[in-house]
Amino acid sequence: MRSPPSLLAYFDASVLYGPDNGTPTSGAIGFLVEDGTTTYVEASRSVGAFVSSAALEFRALRETVKAVDEQFSHVSSLHLHGDADAVIRAADPDHPAEPSDPIVRRRLADVHARVADIPVVTYKVLPRGRNERAHALARAGHE
Repeated sequence: MRSPPSLLAYFDASVLYGPDNGTPTSGAIGFLVEDGTTTYVEASRSVGAFVSSAALEFRALRETVKAVDEQFSHVSSLHLHGDADAVIRAADPDHPAEPSDPIVRRRLADVHARVADIPVVTYKVLPRGRNERAHALARAGHE
């Protein structure tokens, strides 16, 4: 019998702004799930309504773990990577920070519920340059 996979997941969000460089015109998220050699999930999604780039990052994290939950019945470890420090710190139980936004709290609760049965879950902040594939996927999600 094959052992459950150890997965690496990368997520990012992207906001496009109008000519004034202050009015957001489009939001999108992107993520991928792999095991180091095989990519299992790659996704780009436009987001019609959003309030901030941070909210989009939380949504990207939630969609990433949702994809893992829906694609795999057993996972031995999940290593989540993103370039939004505040999102990683809020999601990581070792550095809990309670967001004030109720929507973000619901998204984090969903993230934690979906990864609860995975024996090892880690959260890591990557420099933006090391999260290029997820960033490109997020940019591709703009309509």
